[in-house]
Amino acid sequence: MSDPFEDEEGNVQTTFPAEIDDDHINRPGPVPSAPVVSTITHRQRVYHPNPPVSRPGGLNLLQRMEMDQYAPIRNSENIYFPFASRSEWELADWLSRGALSHKEIDTYLRLERNTLHPLSFKNAKDLRSRIESLPDVPRWRYQEIKVDNYQTKSPIMLYWRDGLEVVEYLFSNPVFTQCMDISPYKEFEGQERVYGEFMSADDAWRIQDELPDGHSFLGVIGASDKTPLTIGTGNKEMHPLLLSLANIHAGVRMKATSHAFALAAYLPIPKFRNVSPAVQAVLSARIYHFAISIVVRNLIIANRDGKEMSDPLGNRRTMHTPLVCLTKRLNGVVEPFWAIWGDACPSRFLTPEALHQWHKFYFDHCVRWVTNIIGGEELDHRLAALQPRVGTRHWANGISTLKQCTGREHRELEKLLPAVAAGALPDDVLCALRAITEFIFLAQGLFHYDETLHSLNEALREFHHYKSSILRAGGRLGKNGPLDHFQIPKLELAQHVSRSIRLMGAPYQWSSDITERCHITHVKMPYRLSNRRDYHVQCCRFLDRQEKQRLFRLFTTLKRSTSPLFFEMVNEARLLSIHFPETNWIPGVLSTEHHVGSVHSQKSIFNNPRSRVSATNARALLLTVRPHRPNLLLHDAMVCLRLDDLIPALGDFFSGRTYTARNGRRFSSPNCSLPFQAINIWEKFRIQQRSVQDVQAVAPTQTVQAAPPSEQLPFGRANTVLVSHESGDLMSADPESELRAILQPICHSAPPPLIYVEFFNFSNLHYYMVDNIRVVAPAPKIEMFVVQRRFRSNGRPLGDIIPLDNVRQVIQLIPKFGVKAPREMTCDNCLDVGREFYLNSFADKETFHAILSYQ
Repeated sequence: MSDPFEDEEGNVQTTFPAEIDDDHINRPGPVPSAPVVSTITHRQRVYHPNPPVSRPGGLNLLQRMEMDQYAPIRNSENIYFPFASRSEWELADWLSRGALSHKEIDTYLRLERNTLHPLSFKNAKDLRSRIESLPDVPRWRYQEIKVDNYQTKSPIMLYWRDGLEVVEYLFSNPVFTQCMDISPYKEFEGQERVYGEFMSADDAWRIQDELPDGHSFLGVIGASDKTPLTIGTGNKEMHPLLLSLANIHAGVRMKATSHAFALAAYLPIPKFRNVSPAVQAVLSARIYHFAISIVVRNLIIANRDGKEMSDPLGNRRTMHTPLVCLTKRLNGVVEPFWAIWGDACPSRFLTPEALHQWHKFYFDHCVRWVTNIIGGEELDHRLAALQPRVGTRHWANGISTLKQCTGREHRELEKLLPAVAAGALPDDVLCALRAITEFIFLAQGLFHYDETLHSLNEALREFHHYKSSILRAGGRLGKNGPLDHFQIPKLELAQHVSRSIRLMGAPYQWSSDITERCHITHVKMPYRLSNRRDYHVQCCRFLDRQEKQRLFRLFTTLKRSTSPLFFEMVNEARLLSIHFPETNWIPGVLSTEHHVGSVHSQKSIFNNPRSRVSATNARALLLTVRPHRPNLLLHDAMVCLRLDDLIPALGDFFSGRTYTARNGRRFSSPNCSLPFQAINIWEKFRIQQRSVQDVQAVAPTQTVQAAPPSEQLPFGRANTVLVSHESGDLMSADPESELRAILQPICHSAPPPLIYVEFFNFSNLHYYMVDNIRVVAPAPKIEMFVVQRRFRSNGRPLGDIIPLDNVRQVIQLIPKFGVKAPREMTCDNCLDVGREFYLNSFADKETFHAILSYQ
């Protein structure tokens, strides 16, 4: 049985690292050759002229499991060894993955049911011993670091795994076969350069330029940050170091279910005795860099000399390991760990970080500016008066008293603040707020072009032009009164975003969202399952077992079906495959398997046979099988929905007279004859669209509500959508509509589902002329379109029946509150009380880019 820990020889160290020869070998330039061109949808890729060379003879992660000491038994007798059978393995896997203590597992194993049907393991210790005997993953080590002439409260212990072993472990994982780039490329749309993945950026191309012929590289991503273990008491912390590969596609790497980040170390957090805070900070910084230098020592050597590794398909490649990204604030030390790591430079590897540099900045500063100017009570009322939407945060109690929010809540506020605060803010302050919000939305794009980089720089320039108005309005307040400056480090870093995009690719892929999630799965959860004593060791053992279990689940699934242990999927786009690689790789290997363990594929509406997919395959809509209100007589439906216009609208729709032919007038009477007497009514449907930024990806599913009025909701809950209709304005053929009802007539040849919508018009105040044609334009300062409800001559809202398939997109309308929001306006009646509304271009990223493309 292998022990997941290995003691290092000479484990008493000083703060000075062992010498590593940093002489660069002379590398010949790449042999000139014709660039390889590949067409990806409407873009073209030009691959680097020094292509990486692969050779047979390697072993990927699963193939190495067949070289395990127990492989002969698994191949001939029992693939689940050291467990007796599949059912026993599944039980053992469940017991070990759960939050059960040793005592609770022992209690379960002593139940009569288990004594009548005995298992091969008798207690928790035996169970965990068997799991630790499963095929190896990168081995944990421990090492003590000592500092001469200084005393610490406890020994300075580093628990670590060799960084090179971790990188090889990630690189050889066959799950990433179709989610990893080995060769850098330049991507073009027409003649315009496109920046997206790291391998499409200038720095990846530069690194490949310097490598010998046939070699390639694995861009190393490092992430480290302290995380608290206790809440309120205890003052315990851990400092994980995570590693990943920039070659793995960002959509995969940013998902926790892909396990693309691996824990490389628990860094020490030293507490020195009898030293000042300044000395404590300096010594801690030196130990931090020295500890990481131990972990990455072999990565530095591999980057210099190259290292033969197995790729996900089991082929051998010579790879180098440069540092490309580090999500950690630097501190002043004489010998930083990256000093001899090739040509690593903080100006490149310290990439923009969305979670803290943008979202946290927005909450700490932009929200505070607005609160200081218009008052917390006014801002709270405006936010509380917005219509709730499924899947979005509703601020029923406002935000002025909040001290801390999650990253998701920071993002939700970014979507709302400009439109909500409009009218109460001075115009120049609104311009500054809208410009910095636009900068953040632009910077988060999946792909960047020269045009979008220009727009991004212009948005930042516009903010700086108008930011002085925030000071004049009293928005910048400190503990001792008004501030007269914008000395904000996170704002200073914004000017480097455009340069970083060209060098490193789209910034969204460097966000620390995923590493913050790893703090839960790799630190807090293992700690809470420990006995709180010597918990670093227990956490390491727990994670060692978790990795072995995850790989063994995958291995046994394939072996059970006699499938080969590597499989190259067809190189075609699959919905959501970039987000859940394991659950899409498995069905590609096994026609009968759909998931492994507890990880399931995220379902796409496009794949549901009941979905209504548009002719262009751009969106899919889905109703539940059972209506929420089935088989309602027409009169009862009209009462239920409180729509006096329902029967006449149905009459006009089934009469065949188009909206244009009727000139929008209602011809049918409430007593008109219809070919049916009852209808089914739904209160919601789901819609999913292909991403505006990347047609191969799909956006998250959205739920659209059309709840009828009730005692709890006197005005109902009618969300707003963009629809195709012949009454559309010149902006497009898509007027904004409030969805009042979703219905389907009950008859012999039932038509497709229908909706009753009430229309909104674009405001006549904002437009420009093109060839004597009036085209609507966004309102100045806020740069959002303004719409208003349409009414008939009798004062009732203008509505009509249209097919459900005409729905194109979910939109959000925010009332124009003016200088002071009406006190009678609530989240239930805001669309009825309000007269004019902003079409919120920041409602989500898809809406933002769709409106941006129009403008």
